[in-house]
Amino acid sequence: MTHLFDTSAFLIYFFGEPGAEKLACLLGNEDSSAGLCAITATEFWASLKAEKCESSFLPEWKACRPLFELVSVDESVALRAAELRAAASERLPTVDSLIAACASLHDAVLVHRDPHFQSLPATLLRQEYIEDNPA
Repeated sequence: MTHLFDTSAFLIYFFGEPGAEKLACLLGNEDSSAGLCAITATEFWASLKAEKCESSFLPEWKACRPLFELVSVDESVALRAAELRAAASERLPTVDSLIAACASLHDAVLVHRDPHFQSLPATLLRQEYIEDNPA
């Protein structure tokens, strides 16, 4: 796995928002592979629920799931998440710290559109920020 999509990146891809083309290229490139933290499933459900279409969650998740390697959360992820939260210069939400920890432990680039990830030192996490309105 070369890249791990934060839920924000997964949602860009799923909803075809600006930046989706770049993410599709990552998924279609034979020199890269993408992963998701298992927690993204719950955040994806919540996003669909907010759009009043949570009943489509399971079929949509099952359709997208084969595109990604799924990374589980275990004690090593929880410990790295605590390390990341301690090193962040801004508040890093717990769920996002767990997702970032998955990327960090797998030496993958975290792909996201959440500015708070940028408060993490590059020595602990490689990342790629997807802008809301790419030029």
